[in-house]
Amino acid sequence: MARFSSSLLRHVRLQAGTQAPPQRLTGSDLFNGHVGIPVMLVYPQGFDVVRAERALREVLRGYPVITGRLRKGSDGHAFIDCNDAGIDFRVHACAGPLPTYGIERPMGRDLRRYFKPFLPWRIVGRDVPLLQVDVWRFEDGGIVLSCYGTHSVFDGISFWQFMSDWSAACRGEAVPLRAFDRKVLTDIVADRPVPQEAGLLYDPSMPERIGLFARLGWQALQLRKAVLRVPASLVQRWKDEARAAGDATAGVSSSDLVAAFCLQQFSPLMPPQHERSVGIVLDLRARRRLRIPRDYFGNALGYGEGRCTTQEVASLSLPELALRCRPTAAQLAHDALSDLLALLDHHRAQKSVWRLFMRPAGETLRAGFILNNCVNFPMYRIDLGQGGPAWYDICGVAFRMLMVVSTPEGDGGLDLHLSARPAEIEAVRRAIAAQSAAPASSAALNGARPSGALSPA
Repeated sequence: MARFSSSLLRHVRLQAGTQAPPQRLTGSDLFNGHVGIPVMLVYPQGFDVVRAERALREVLRGYPVITGRLRKGSDGHAFIDCNDAGIDFRVHACAGPLPTYGIERPMGRDLRRYFKPFLPWRIVGRDVPLLQVDVWRFEDGGIVLSCYGTHSVFDGISFWQFMSDWSAACRGEAVPLRAFDRKVLTDIVADRPVPQEAGLLYDPSMPERIGLFARLGWQALQLRKAVLRVPASLVQRWKDEARAAGDATAGVSSSDLVAAFCLQQFSPLMPPQHERSVGIVLDLRARRRLRIPRDYFGNALGYGEGRCTTQEVASLSLPELALRCRPTAAQLAHDALSDLLALLDHHRAQKSVWRLFMRPAGETLRAGFILNNCVNFPMYRIDLGQGGPAWYDICGVAFRMLMVVSTPEGDGGLDLHLSARPAEIEAVRRAIAAQSAAPASSAALNGARPSGALSPA
């Protein structure tokens, strides 16, 4: 990490001037925890910081949960006190020019420079802002925008909705009051029987739990974070192969295809005796029967899983394998998702959400990874007055995970934010290079096994 020099120019608590009724955290909120997630947006062209601060203050009027504080009630349950205590907004002056962050130079360990972390167990009952915004302005006018907030208040869908509203406020547009009433989730499970398990969430025994977290901690020491680009031409080739293979595979998404591609590279490096697992993060707002508002600000996540054998990974074509990297119909059924929310709410009421564990996270210890499809997130459309960012980055995680993001150019290519072992990252990197350089297979486009055949590294 190169030498870094900066000075704090401005630190203010931004308040919105609005308050709202307290919001008790849901089981889904608590399951995601009070961990902070730093998000970085890089603006080489910079932006008007005064204008952005004014717009941020305005947009906070529609988000009273963000300017509140986490408290614990007399009944011991955590809630958001929407008291408008404010968020932290800081502006820093940095020596030298903005580093040329991008696909050739991801932020890597530089991420640590740009955010001030908080400890999850030191946020409830304290004056800790639920969102911190830092503007790091370099001598050439370039800016790194760092946003750091607690996951128990919002998920990724909610966060990017907020950022889009901030962008709209910079353009002078009015920002509506968003749906943040947590009762919308608890009402779904009112009077619903509580299942012993709910799909992929379960309550492991204490010895199993200790073993899982110990092994996840050991695994975290071995993982690295990389950003790899799949060019638009290769993504298009895979889509053409999927359409040529028949009606069953014609509808697979680019995210499904990327997950299958990475699974082909990972599989030879994984223990052969275990089934391969792809855990999938789901947005419950998209399930119409649950009737969760599309603009709900909070955590509304579900979980799915695709499974296949080692032999299937080796023998199936890329489009066929992509079908296996999707949640099953049973996992997406209304009753299954309602059971998931009922189990989470039951453990919230018992103050035992900490006991629940997601099976696919455990599978990353054997032969699996988590897929987080962020292709439709608007990170490159967050225009704070002088155009959108040229680069987005985020930290790695403590388990094998694939986050799929559109490229800054929006050209149909994909950036893979990959947390994995170095050998696994290198296998994916080499396979992307090999397939990008190889001509499209005419046999593949006629429905035979496509160019994924050369992928295992």
